[in-house]
Amino acid sequence: CWFPRATDRSFVEKLSAEQGSHPKFFRSKQPRGEVDFSIIHYAGKVDYKADDWLVKNMDPLNDNVASLLHQSSDHFVSELWKEVDRIVGLDQVSSGDSSGPVTFGAGGLKTKKGMFRTVGQLYKESLTKLMATL
Repeated sequence: CWFPRATDRSFVEKLSAEQGSHPKFFRSKQPRGEVDFSIIHYAGKVDYKADDWLVKNMDPLNDNVASLLHQSSDHFVSELWKEVDRIVGLDQVSSGDSSGPVTFGAGGLKTKKGMFRTVGQLYKESLTKLMATL
Protein backbone atom coordinates (compact mmCIF):
# COMPACT_ATOMS: atom_id res chain seq x y z
CA CYS A 1 0.00 0.00 0.00
CA TRP A 2 0.97 3.66 -0.27
CA PHE A 3 1.17 4.18 3.47
CA PRO A 4 2.43 1.08 5.30
CA ARG A 5 0.56 0.62 8.58
CA ALA A 6 -0.90 4.11 8.29
CA THR A 7 -4.45 4.93 9.31
CA ASP A 8 -6.46 8.12 9.37
CA ARG A 9 -5.87 8.27 13.13
CA SER A 10 -2.11 7.82 12.76
CA PHE A 11 -2.12 10.57 10.12
CA VAL A 12 -3.79 12.98 12.57
CA GLU A 13 -1.37 11.91 15.33
CA LYS A 14 1.65 12.51 13.10
CA LEU A 15 0.25 15.81 11.89
CA SER A 16 -0.28 16.89 15.50
CA ALA A 17 3.21 15.78 16.51
CA GLU A 18 4.86 17.67 13.66
CA GLN A 19 2.62 20.76 13.48
CA GLY A 20 1.05 20.87 16.94
CA SER A 21 3.09 23.86 18.08
CA HIS A 22 2.30 25.93 14.98
CA PRO A 23 0.06 28.90 15.89
CA LYS A 24 -2.29 28.21 12.95
CA PHE A 25 -2.82 24.51 13.69
CA PHE A 26 -5.38 23.29 16.23
CA ARG A 27 -6.14 19.72 17.25
CA SER A 28 -9.67 18.85 18.35
CA LYS A 29 -9.96 18.23 22.08
CA GLN A 30 -12.87 15.81 21.60
CA PRO A 31 -11.83 12.27 20.70
CA ARG A 32 -13.58 11.14 17.50
CA GLY A 33 -15.60 14.34 17.36
CA GLU A 34 -16.94 16.18 14.34
CA VAL A 35 -13.55 17.80 13.74
CA ASP A 36 -10.11 16.17 13.93
CA PHE A 37 -8.03 19.30 13.39
CA SER A 38 -8.35 22.90 12.26
CA ILE A 39 -6.08 25.22 10.31
CA ILE A 40 -6.28 29.00 10.22
CA HIS A 41 -6.20 29.97 6.54
CA TYR A 42 -6.31 33.47 5.04
CA ALA A 43 -10.11 33.35 5.11
CA GLY A 44 -10.40 32.07 8.68
CA LYS A 45 -10.51 28.81 10.60
CA VAL A 46 -11.16 25.69 8.50
CA ASP A 47 -12.13 22.43 10.22
CA TYR A 48 -11.00 19.08 8.84
CA LYS A 49 -12.27 15.56 9.45
CA ALA A 50 -9.69 12.86 8.67
CA ASP A 51 -12.14 10.07 7.80
CA ASP A 52 -10.87 8.36 4.63
CA TRP A 53 -8.17 11.05 4.34
CA LEU A 54 -5.49 8.67 3.08
CA VAL A 55 -7.78 6.97 0.57
CA LYS A 56 -8.95 10.31 -0.85
CA ASN A 57 -5.37 11.50 -1.38
CA MET A 58 -3.80 8.58 -3.24
CA ASP A 59 -3.86 9.82 -6.85
CA PRO A 60 -0.36 9.85 -8.30
CA LEU A 61 1.17 13.17 -9.29
CA ASN A 62 1.65 14.24 -12.87
CA ASP A 63 5.37 13.84 -13.47
CA ASN A 64 5.69 17.06 -15.47
CA VAL A 65 4.16 19.06 -12.64
CA ALA A 66 6.39 17.42 -10.02
CA SER A 67 9.48 18.02 -12.16
CA LEU A 68 8.50 21.64 -12.80
CA LEU A 69 8.04 22.28 -9.08
CA HIS A 70 11.37 20.60 -8.32
CA GLN A 71 13.13 22.91 -10.80
CA SER A 72 11.40 26.07 -9.57
CA SER A 73 13.50 29.22 -9.26
CA ASP A 74 11.69 29.91 -5.98
CA HIS A 75 13.95 28.42 -3.30
CA PHE A 76 11.05 27.53 -0.98
CA VAL A 77 9.12 25.66 -3.70
CA SER A 78 12.18 23.80 -5.00
CA GLU A 79 13.11 22.82 -1.44
CA LEU A 80 9.65 21.31 -0.92
CA TRP A 81 10.18 19.16 -4.01
CA LYS A 82 13.85 18.27 -3.53
CA GLU A 83 13.03 14.56 -3.14
CA VAL A 84 10.85 14.44 -6.25
CA ASP A 85 12.46 11.14 -7.29
CA ARG A 86 10.90 9.47 -4.22
CA ILE A 87 7.37 10.54 -5.16
CA VAL A 88 5.31 7.99 -7.05
CA GLY A 89 4.20 9.57 -10.28
CA LEU A 90 2.17 8.58 -13.30
CA ASP A 91 5.24 7.28 -15.14
CA GLN A 92 6.08 4.90 -12.31
CA VAL A 93 2.49 3.75 -11.98
CA SER A 94 2.04 3.05 -15.69
CA SER A 95 5.54 1.94 -16.73
CA GLY A 96 5.33 -1.57 -15.34
CA ASP A 97 9.04 -1.53 -14.49
CA SER A 98 8.36 -2.67 -10.95
CA SER A 99 7.44 -6.27 -10.35
CA GLY A 100 5.50 -5.98 -7.11
CA PRO A 101 3.11 -3.74 -5.23
CA VAL A 102 4.13 -0.40 -3.78
CA THR A 103 7.09 -0.86 -1.46
CA PHE A 104 9.42 1.42 0.42
CA GLY A 105 13.15 0.91 0.14
CA ALA A 106 16.51 2.54 -0.35
CA GLY A 107 15.57 3.52 -3.89
CA GLY A 108 12.31 5.14 -2.85
CA LEU A 109 8.87 3.92 -3.84
CA LYS A 110 8.13 1.24 -6.38
CA THR A 111 4.73 0.46 -7.84
CA LYS A 112 2.98 -2.28 -9.74
CA LYS A 113 1.59 -1.39 -13.17
CA GLY A 114 -2.03 -0.27 -13.10
CA MET A 115 -2.23 -0.23 -9.35
CA PHE A 116 -3.57 3.31 -9.08
CA ARG A 117 -5.84 5.15 -11.48
CA THR A 118 -6.86 8.76 -11.17
CA VAL A 119 -10.44 9.97 -11.51
CA GLY A 120 -9.52 11.32 -14.95
CA GLN A 121 -8.13 7.95 -16.03
CA LEU A 122 -11.27 6.17 -14.80
CA TYR A 123 -13.42 8.66 -16.74
CA LYS A 124 -11.42 8.08 -19.94
CA GLU A 125 -11.72 4.30 -19.55
CA SER A 126 -15.45 4.59 -18.99
CA LEU A 127 -15.85 6.86 -22.02
CA THR A 128 -13.81 4.48 -24.19
CA LYS A 129 -16.01 1.55 -23.14
CA LEU A 130 -19.13 3.56 -23.90
CA MET A 131 -17.85 4.56 -27.35
CA ALA A 132 -16.94 0.93 -28.11
CA THR A 133 -20.45 -0.15 -27.11
CA LEU A 134 -22.06 2.48 -29.34
